[in-house]
Amino acid sequence: MAMIEKRIGLKRIFQAVGCIACLVLALAATSGVSADAGNRRVLFISSYSYAWETVPEQIKGIQEALSENVDLEYKFMDTKNSTSEESAQLFYQSLKQYLQEVPAFDALIVGDDAALQFAMAYQEELFHGIPIAFEGVNDISTARQAGQNPLITGVVESLSYQNTITFASKLYPEAKRIVAVLDDTLTGEGERKEFYEYNKVFDHLEFRELNASEMTKEELVSALSSLNNESILLYIMCSEDSEGNNYMGSEGIRLVSSSAKIPTFSMVSIGMGHGFLGGEMVSQRQMGKIAGQMVQDYLDGADFAEIDVELDTPKTFLFDENVMKRFGISESQLPEGRELINHTPTFVEKNIAMIRISAVVIALLLVILCVLLADNLRKRHLGQALENAKFSLSRAARVDNLTGLSNRSVFMESLRKKIDSGREFALVLYNIDHFKEINDTLGHSSGDIVLKEMALRVKNLADARFSIYRLAGDEFTVLIDDTDREVIVDYLKKIQKVFHEPVLLGEKEYYIHASIGVALYPSDAKNQTDLVAAADKAMYDVKSNGRNAYAFYGEL
Repeated sequence: MAMIEKRIGLKRIFQAVGCIACLVLALAATSGVSADAGNRRVLFISSYSYAWETVPEQIKGIQEALSENVDLEYKFMDTKNSTSEESAQLFYQSLKQYLQEVPAFDALIVGDDAALQFAMAYQEELFHGIPIAFEGVNDISTARQAGQNPLITGVVESLSYQNTITFASKLYPEAKRIVAVLDDTLTGEGERKEFYEYNKVFDHLEFRELNASEMTKEELVSALSSLNNESILLYIMCSEDSEGNNYMGSEGIRLVSSSAKIPTFSMVSIGMGHGFLGGEMVSQRQMGKIAGQMVQDYLDGADFAEIDVELDTPKTFLFDENVMKRFGISESQLPEGRELINHTPTFVEKNIAMIRISAVVIALLLVILCVLLADNLRKRHLGQALENAKFSLSRAARVDNLTGLSNRSVFMESLRKKIDSGREFALVLYNIDHFKEINDTLGHSSGDIVLKEMALRVKNLADARFSIYRLAGDEFTVLIDDTDREVIVDYLKKIQKVFHEPVLLGEKEYYIHASIGVALYPSDAKNQTDLVAAADKAMYDVKSNGRNAYAFYGEL
């Protein structure tokens, strides 16, 4: 009874805070401070970047749930590529500055575990009094804990371990163990606990894991290729290895599925079409839609404290018919109500018995003739493939996939080295004005064209003193090895000049502008975090004063 009374008391307090917040927003609207009249504002913070396969699907689901009079903005933590404490602090400082410069948000949606933990840690400081809906969270205990807060609820990404392992055990009854591919990321740690909990349910199987974070790529490939039909291979997470390589979702998936000689089962839909057999899948889009609907219900007047955390997300069995054929699995062996991808009825399927007999005869003849040649070719191709893979993985860890510029992690490394050297330099931070309007009105594909075109134009300015990087979204940064104002202004004017030429989208020309902030080392700041924050402050000062200009932090 005491706990119930306490929760009711907390609920009334948060309701009172909500009423006060609404009154403040109403007063601000009358004085011309707020956003467009009638529009509500929702911020989505993702643990990853927009390039991570699950994120666009989550955003689509959120947008489907929110009404037309709700403006959705998003920020990306990019924790798959930026794992350092400096990067986390940089994101915090940038978001804090951003929230001070823009109208208040009515609600927050967070995607995946890192974003939920960030929101919980800074709830009072950054998100005081506004409701928070989470989705894509794998750590159920953290989700339950968050749900105790009247201003936090959401939907858990509960992977279907029991049904997927049950199906795999029926398909391969001779299996003695189940081997999970995991890593030490925040999501991986949450799923590791969940995975081993099911050892109690399937006590006839030995539960093991291949921890990608503790293995080199070659070690992981070797371990996977050694698995036989006595093992069930279950993919959960492979986004990094011990050599510091980061794998985007499809890269880790292809590495696992191509290395293993047995089928790879999975419970996440992003692996389908990249070599996974399948399993019972969670819909990323549906999770985003559920979280978006929770926020929309609140905006429509529902009591947020009464919206319960959803622990059972919608799922369906999904299989790749191409992988089924590779491992000789027939459709009759699949569960009822399953869905298939890559399913195209062919002549082979209709005449499979006769074709198999003919294929066996032909295969025996070809094996005798080609075994030596195939062995030599295989060795050469394997060596070349390994070299290509090493090069691709090394490049992907340091280069932004969309623009081809050096990414955030390279920028942080370069910034640290310049500060350590003690030489004076300038840090320029800029982003594209009204870029969100381009995405919202013309679509993300048009936004990508703008980002690539503008990145290429500014990249052409690079010389011995000028280097450019992409941080995230439409934010870019430049390091100039000089602090002479005339030299810096000359570079700034060159940057502005490349924006003078219009960008062709479809058959129409669009003129794009940028807001630019400049901070000098060491006069404006003496460490990475403060220097970036100073440039960010100067940039937002430009935005507050009409955009399409530049400003020096020391002259604000």
